[in-house]
Amino acid sequence: MEQAEPGVDRGATIHRWARSPSRAALVEASLIAAVALTLNLAGNGRFDLFDRDEPRYAGCMRAMRQSGDYLHPTFNGVPRYHKPILIYWLMLAGTAVGGDNPFGLRLVSALSGAATCLLTWAWGRRMLGPGAGRLAALLLATAPIMVVESKMATTDALLTLLLTSCQVALWTLNRGPSKLAAAVFWAALALSVLTKGPVGVALVAAAGLVSWAVRGPSTCWYRLHWKWGLPGFAIVTLPWFLAIGIMTRGEFFRVAVGQQIVTRVVQALEEHSGFPGYYLVTTLLTFYPWSTLLPAAVLGAWVRRRSTPDLAVLLGWVIGPWILLECVRTKLVHYYLPAYPACALLTAWLVETLARVGIGLRRWPLGRVGLGTFAALGAGLTLALVHLGLFVLPRPIAGPCLAVAAVVAVGTSLGFGLFRGGHSSQAAWTLVGTWAVVLLILGAWLVPAADPYRISAALGPRMAALLAREVAEPITADYKEPSLIVSLGRPAAPLLTRTWLIDQIERHRKVVMALLPGELAQFRGYPGIETELSETVRGFNLSKAVSSGCWRFSAETKSVS
Repeated sequence: MEQAEPGVDRGATIHRWARSPSRAALVEASLIAAVALTLNLAGNGRFDLFDRDEPRYAGCMRAMRQSGDYLHPTFNGVPRYHKPILIYWLMLAGTAVGGDNPFGLRLVSALSGAATCLLTWAWGRRMLGPGAGRLAALLLATAPIMVVESKMATTDALLTLLLTSCQVALWTLNRGPSKLAAAVFWAALALSVLTKGPVGVALVAAAGLVSWAVRGPSTCWYRLHWKWGLPGFAIVTLPWFLAIGIMTRGEFFRVAVGQQIVTRVVQALEEHSGFPGYYLVTTLLTFYPWSTLLPAAVLGAWVRRRSTPDLAVLLGWVIGPWILLECVRTKLVHYYLPAYPACALLTAWLVETLARVGIGLRRWPLGRVGLGTFAALGAGLTLALVHLGLFVLPRPIAGPCLAVAAVVAVGTSLGFGLFRGGHSSQAAWTLVGTWAVVLLILGAWLVPAADPYRISAALGPRMAALLAREVAEPITADYKEPSLIVSLGRPAAPLLTRTWLIDQIERHRKVVMALLPGELAQFRGYPGIETELSETVRGFNLSKAVSSGCWRFSAETKSVS
């Protein structure tokens, strides 16, 4: 039996080890990762892919695996040059671990979102202190926009992780030379280009320019080891871009750069336009409740930007991307996602500062405005959810909707009371718990309950089953959502003209289509074509709920016998 050393209290030794800073940090990081992963993964395998982006990425990934061509993305038998290659490779790895299903397809984003929260925690501890780092990570983990994008099989959560890595590396270099930080910067920047093209470079540059304007020249750019960093960046990025350029004879760059970047800057693509101040309004809604504290945090950081240079770095990261994206004509909510870690850090800094100096939020500049906005939005959200649950939604969805309303109402009331009483730190932690519960209910209960009512979730499997019973060819008419193509598991040609349709019927004897009510009546009036209604599918189309209605019909169209 092992003997204890004389004079050593083993219990005290274990107690000191358990309370050591490294042990506490490990436990803290584990808890933050657990919270973020739970919210990001909850329910992911219980609801189908959302139109339109998720099915496009999934379709390209599956086409790569089926064809064995891992360089050239295609969707529905047509080349897709909208995004570079990295996300498809990572989704292949994700499905290898989690299965070729919605859970596996979304795994990369879920892990990226959780990793971003951990990176924000680590950076916040070094920059602002352990309390601010801990709070910032949990603010980000419970921000609705961060959780939603971390549950989507798209590029945005991954891009946010990579650009946050770039910002942390630049901040580290500003404190002193570091070959490791320089290597991290170049690697993360290169991978961001392989994820979403030069967008990442533009966002990093915009943040850097604003930080320079706010604080003055920075030394980090001189410590990037350009002599080996830039060649390393080229080694990572150029091979695939050169290969795809040669394979497509330059067509990839015409679409990816000419259409997806240049055209998006000068005009609104796919009706995704926005008004001046679009990202201010959308941030207020998608980053709630933390967005209501953000103006006060930005103003406080601006006043202290000279005395506290780290705040100037965060201001650059918040303001630079916002200015850049406001100048782009095509606007989408998730474009601003890479700036939210900085928003979380500024908000956490405000809460920690209020607690340290012992003043309430109402005594801080713009604090009263933030408190009033918080209460108004919380009350409005509660009333909207109650109305939907009692009078609009079917019973399976009404239950979780009312549960969310109850949690929001209680959390808003408690948070408002604590803020008014000057207990800002307790209010923030109360809201962390509130929104963790809200987002857990949404992901694990409400969205899965609503999935059977989504037309994209119902129509594709039924049409695939119909094709399995019939020897027929699938064709898409007005309803051509990408989820339909993914559900079919095979390409479906788009309807061109009536003559073309008749030719297809003569060639295949029978075709299967999904038709709108108006289209069904039109097809029944075509001479030489017999239209047979196989079944009616009703549901809600999130992509075009307003512009084209929400009812969809599945019909079998075949030639006259």
